[in-house]
Amino acid sequence: MEEGLLQCKVVIIGESGVGKTCIINRFIEDTFNPGQIPTLSASFVEKNIEYKEFNGKVIKFLIWDTAGQERFRSIGKIFYTDARAVILVYDITNEKSFEEIQNYWYNQIKEHSPKDINKSFLL
Repeated sequence: MEEGLLQCKVVIIGESGVGKTCIINRFIEDTFNPGQIPTLSASFVEKNIEYKEFNGKVIKFLIWDTAGQERFRSIGKIFYTDARAVILVYDITNEKSFEEIQNYWYNQIKEHSPKDINKSFLL
């Protein structure tokens, strides 16, 4: 790893169709596609950001976009390895997507994310 470069692996999880890929595209490319097709399995993107607050250090975000379809859930746990952040996404117009955050995705984070990640927000 380059000197002065910090890495942060981020995993985006949630049900299919809730907007995970759209959130990533907005962050990476500042674009939005309302007709975005669902991610199959997983996709990966990177973005470097320089932070003056950290003496000009660069943080390389390694962002994993996971498929939310039930048939891909079993492979999802491998993406938590070495994650420094996990972002849960749900659709505010779809109550089931929020219920799955509570009933499934929350438990996946607790069970499979690195033990040294602060999970105090998971009540």
